[in-house]
Amino acid sequence: MASENNTNQEIDIRRILGVCLRHWYWFVIGVLLCGGLGVLYFLRTTPKYQTQASIMLRQGGDSQIFNGLGGGALDMFGLTMNGVAADEVEVLTSRDLMYQTLDALNLWQSHRYKDGLRWMGEFPATTFRLDTVQLTEASRKKGFRVEIKQMRKGGYKVKVKVGRFKRSTTKVADLDAPISTCAGKIALTLRKPWNEDASAYSIYCPVQKAGVVDGYQKAVTVSLRKKESNIIDLKTTSDMPRRDEALLATIIELYNQNTVADKNSMATNTAAFINERLNIITNELSEAEDAVADYKSQNKLTDLSEEAKLVLQTNTMEQRELAGIETQLNLVNYIEEFLQDETKRFSLLPANLGIEDNSLTSFISEYNKMLLQRMRVLRTATDENPVVEQLNDQLLSMRQNIIASIGSVRESLTITRDGLLERDSEFNSRIKNVPSQERQYVQIKRQQVLKEELYLYLYQKREENALMLAATSTPVRVIDRPKVNTLTAKPSLKMLALICLVLGMGIPAALLYLKELMDNKLHDPKDYENRVNAPFAGQIVENSRGANIAIHEAEKTVSAELFRQLRTNLRFMIPAEIKSPVILVTSSINGEGKSYVASNLALSLAILGKKVVLVGLDIRKPMLAKYFGLHDKGCLTSYLSDATFTIDDTILPSGEHKNLDVIPCGVVPPNPNELLQNDRLDDLFIELRKRYEYIIVDTAPMAMVSDTFLLNRICDMTLFVSRANYTPIDMIDFINGIIEEKKMKNVACLLNGVRNTRAGYGYGYGYGYGYGYGYGGGK
Repeated sequence: MASENNTNQEIDIRRILGVCLRHWYWFVIGVLLCGGLGVLYFLRTTPKYQTQASIMLRQGGDSQIFNGLGGGALDMFGLTMNGVAADEVEVLTSRDLMYQTLDALNLWQSHRYKDGLRWMGEFPATTFRLDTVQLTEASRKKGFRVEIKQMRKGGYKVKVKVGRFKRSTTKVADLDAPISTCAGKIALTLRKPWNEDASAYSIYCPVQKAGVVDGYQKAVTVSLRKKESNIIDLKTTSDMPRRDEALLATIIELYNQNTVADKNSMATNTAAFINERLNIITNELSEAEDAVADYKSQNKLTDLSEEAKLVLQTNTMEQRELAGIETQLNLVNYIEEFLQDETKRFSLLPANLGIEDNSLTSFISEYNKMLLQRMRVLRTATDENPVVEQLNDQLLSMRQNIIASIGSVRESLTITRDGLLERDSEFNSRIKNVPSQERQYVQIKRQQVLKEELYLYLYQKREENALMLAATSTPVRVIDRPKVNTLTAKPSLKMLALICLVLGMGIPAALLYLKELMDNKLHDPKDYENRVNAPFAGQIVENSRGANIAIHEAEKTVSAELFRQLRTNLRFMIPAEIKSPVILVTSSINGEGKSYVASNLALSLAILGKKVVLVGLDIRKPMLAKYFGLHDKGCLTSYLSDATFTIDDTILPSGEHKNLDVIPCGVVPPNPNELLQNDRLDDLFIELRKRYEYIIVDTAPMAMVSDTFLLNRICDMTLFVSRANYTPIDMIDFINGIIEEKKMKNVACLLNGVRNTRAGYGYGYGYGYGYGYGYGGGK
């Protein structure tokens, strides 16, 4: 079974190759046509190149100098990795950043010039400059296209298109004055020398047109190189590589500027807050120092008592802790005053003051981040924008949370301070024996120390903030500057040639496949032989000459040799014990050439020296008399219907060979089916078997009438004739059904009308058939 399948597969491949070889010119035309279209496409299409750049987000704070200053408090000004990197990808692809980039490069206009069949992009230098003098309302909203062409006779032709339908053409001698067009008044200034018939155009897009920003957004791809990486790749592809390099470089530059500006804004706001508090503390510290000096002067104090010194030394740690608590309370109160000041409603909160409560510090950091996001949105939106209003609501809620957190922190600090004060009162009781003047001095001195500690703390934070502001670096580091990859040119000439070749071969192959799929006719003798469940007797080439008799004695044509081969095959198929065999030649439908095959088969047997008679029993459409040029009166039908006619009255010499006689059908009777069941027909064939060595019978098509089935009683063999490029494949099932049901004896099959594609005879594969047969005409 496997061997049989392999054989069938091999035959199918041969058949496919045969079909392709017969239609080789289809493939040549397809390749030439697709190649021509490919060349035209290549000449008209401007090559596109990929431009790419790589940047790396800096980790931690802005500089290593801050590792020992402020610790985690300064990290909020830097960039963390992983989740933040994904957020920065969104920032790099934001409409706001793209809008700033287009504005910086003035990409609201697109310039191109004609180079052969291509429109080549221009950037940054352009052929001409377009200035708007006075535009119409439609052109301001939609934009417009300006094309300028230098005419051979001098002057310029200016074509303007606004929208889909509004157009104008203006011819001017020079470009010195503004030009009135359908878009309004515009001014054109040439920047480069031109040749005759040179063309260029510019597309003007209004700044408000969102589609321009959206188009550039889609063109630029920003992605993380790896999932856990902080390296970001920026890519874009277009036919203007120099513009793309500037576009990516400007995106990176503006991203750095915006991020640094956001961080500097927070640091500047913090510096202003610290300076404000320092001015207040300076005044308070000055008053405390003056109070100490005045008290000592008034009471003439020069040295403190030894006991007071001992108490102060013992109380040093508590005083320091109390000073820290007072400092934290002051900072919390400062933040609360800042929040309650309506004039600073949308100002950044001081974030680097050293508040020790982590929860409050986290709230302030999140508040500042959301406020920065609101600032970014307000660059391209108004206060009535729904996004802005939503951010305002969120900021208000966060302010309330911060105020609530401040209350909790203040309460905690107050409890701690009260405890310290209680312990301090115990120390005070220990020095009640100290002179009252010195006790008062200690109290005044304590106030001075507290103010001094707070002053030094704020001064240190101011210096840290100033150092950070001065040392701020860019948030991203450029790894690979924007560069055009010339290897990514599209369309690629090699790829285009391959596509044209594939299409040039594939389209004809697909058409041939559809043609074969829709064709339900028999074509290939090998395919026919595999389909029928009967011995294959042979094949006959198409009758290109149109003659009814294709074989003559000593003739060496392809048809003659194939009929001789058919004669040999049938002699081997007929059982040896059968003498004077009766061979029925039939077909499934009309027009398959059974009468042609029967006539030439009988003649080939006669040439062999055998006594042969050809009997015409297709009594509905008789053709034998016409083929041999005989009269058809008083022949077979007369013999069957009239008992006065004898066998000798029906037999006529063929005129083609002395060993061949013909019994024509005669006049078409009104009852052919009943006539074929006449006993005289059986008597006729009994007598013919005595006189002839071979009896060849031309019968009616079996799929159209039942006449031939009635003749099974008199025949020894049935030869089914099918015709290449004519017989439907469905007829194979009909033939196989007859064979399986054994309705006819000793069935063999033959394929007629095969195209001869060789110089000699043998198996020829092809299409077409020049011999006609039909119940509407001849066989």
